[in-house]
Amino acid sequence: MRNPSPARIDAESIKAAEQRGYSKGYAAGRKRGSLEAEAEAKRQVIRKEQQEFLDRAFLAALPAAIDAHGWQCGGKEISSIPGRVQLAADFALEALHRRPQA
Repeated sequence: MRNPSPARIDAESIKAAEQRGYSKGYAAGRKRGSLEAEAEAKRQVIRKEQQEFLDRAFLAALPAAIDAHGWQCGGKEISSIPGRVQLAADFALEALHRRPQA
């Protein structure tokens, strides 16, 4: 067997090292992309759950807000339909912020 020349070993080893580095970087990028996709999917589930809770809380607070008489917000009496709907929305949002986390 012949011993390969030092120049050939260097060129081949450099090429192999470059290929290993590329492969490792490619694998790391795919893993990172996969982790980011999983994290985004979890965020979407959380947003969906929060929206569902907010919708239920709003619908639960709406009858009480419509029947409310003599309520004031900022020194102004809440007597119009949009004002009462806003009151229910405020209750629902506050309930979302204060609900216990699992």
